[in-house]
Amino acid sequence: MNKLRKVGVLDDEQLAIDGLVYQLKKELPGVEVYGSQYPKPFEEWCKNERPELIFLDMEMPSAMGLDVAKRIQTFVGNIVFVTAHSHYSLEAYETAVDYILKPVVASRLKQALDKIAALKPIPIAQEKSIRIPIKGSFHMVQELDIILLKGQRNYTEVVMTDGESYLVARTLKNFSDGLSDRFWRVHKGTIVRSDAVQNIKWGSRPQLTMNNGLVVEASKTRLDELGLQA
Repeated sequence: MNKLRKVGVLDDEQLAIDGLVYQLKKELPGVEVYGSQYPKPFEEWCKNERPELIFLDMEMPSAMGLDVAKRIQTFVGNIVFVTAHSHYSLEAYETAVDYILKPVVASRLKQALDKIAALKPIPIAQEKSIRIPIKGSFHMVQELDIILLKGQRNYTEVVMTDGESYLVARTLKNFSDGLSDRFWRVHKGTIVRSDAVQNIKWGSRPQLTMNNGLVVEASKTRLDELGLQA
C-alpha cells in the first residue's frame, strides 16, 4: 500500500467514521485518512486532495453513496462502498471495486486493502469479464465461465458453466448492455453464450441444448432476428 497517500471516509455516523479511520490508520501507517459526516465538504476534499482510495456509506439521510460516487469519480482513485445491507443493486456499484458489510471487521478490511493493492491494468487482449457479488465480495467473472443469464423481474440469475448460479439484483437488460456479441438474447428473459449452444431443436417453441446439458426455451422471432433459421 505504499502508493497510497490519502484515503477518505464518508459516513453519516461519527462512531462508524472513527472506527474505520482508526482501522485504516493502523493498516496504512503514514497515510493521511480523512473522515466526514457530510457529503458536500467530503466532495470538496476529494476534488482538492485527489485521494487514491475512498470508503462511502451506501445509504445516508442526506445523500446516497452512489450519487456521491458519480460526482467525485473523476477526482478519486478506487471506491469501496460500506453498507449494512447484503441485498443491493449491482448496478449501483459499477463505480466501486469492492463493498464491505457493516460492522467493518479488521479481517474484511484487510482483505479489501490487499485486493486493491493487487489490482493491475487489464490487458487489451484479456478475456472480457463482468463483476458480480459472490460470498460477500465483488468478483470479476470471465464471460467464458458464464453459460446463460435468466431475468427474474429486477433480478438476474447468472448460471455458470460449472453449474453454480448467483442471483444478482440487476436487470437482464442492464446485463445485456455490458456483454460482448458472443451472447444472444434468445428469449425475453434469457441470454445465452452462443459458443455454448450445442444444438437447436426447431418448432413453434424452439429449444436450445447447451453444452452442459441444460435445455433452454427460445423465441422463434428472437432466433430469426439473430439470423438463425431451421
